[in-house]
Amino acid sequence: MEFNWGDSIWELMLTKRPSDTHFSQSSTPGGKSSLVRNDDNTLNTHAVLFDGDKAVLGILTAGVVVTAAAVKAAPHVKSGLISLKSMLRRQAEETTDAETPVPLTVVAEVESEQHGPPRLRAV
Repeated sequence: MEFNWGDSIWELMLTKRPSDTHFSQSSTPGGKSSLVRNDDNTLNTHAVLFDGDKAVLGILTAGVVVTAAAVKAAPHVKSGLISLKSMLRRQAEETTDAETPVPLTVVAEVESEQHGPPRLRAV
């Protein structure tokens, strides 16, 4: 990808440089030079430049593939989430039902043989 703008040619490039290095500052504000320097700012080497068109094409292709896969998978993911939500709701209802205490009925029994106070028992 190359185009003329003003008195300059602009081109998209990928660069390769050794680890633990940085590009030199360019005389153009905001720009970098292809010279590669160490942390102590000594000149190390030149960066290797690669055509950026292939990288852009690869990135766009990957984006299209990921988008197509997401669109294709979306109904299945949505269905799975709905099923999971229903299952969790049913489990919560079953847990709530199982934890609900059963009310006890207390009745008084009077035994004819004893004359003391009535005894209570759970039924």
